[in-house]
Amino acid sequence: MVLRGLWSCGLALVVTGCGPQTQRIVMKAENNSGQSGFAVLTALSPSSTRIDLDLAASNDPRPQPGHVHEGRCGEIGAIRAGLASVAPSPTKPERFVSSTEVSLGFEQLLSGTYAINVHDARDLSLYISCGDLTR
Repeated sequence: MVLRGLWSCGLALVVTGCGPQTQRIVMKAENNSGQSGFAVLTALSPSSTRIDLDLAASNDPRPQPGHVHEGRCGEIGAIRAGLASVAPSPTKPERFVSSTEVSLGFEQLLSGTYAINVHDARDLSLYISCGDLTR
């Protein structure tokens, strides 16, 4: 029985891989912020996804709020989910990071028209980083 479980995982590894599905998203700096980086989406359940953000640090150490929005970068729409603000990493001082579990499914996020947008701590109307959620 154990061998069968290992075989199934090994077979799945060739076809789709073992473990949760993940997708890396490029986060592009906006408005001369210099804050590029990436987001990693990890499927937790059919209706839940973890979003980990990792951006270049800002000159301003205050946390910067982020959201999942409808639309694409450059055409941002309504907020679909709030994200934990990116803040200075305790282990990588040159990076701002956050991790959030959202009540939106992995497939829903990647098959829809969504973007992750991070706002400037000093002016929330100013976007500092954005990434389109695509495969």
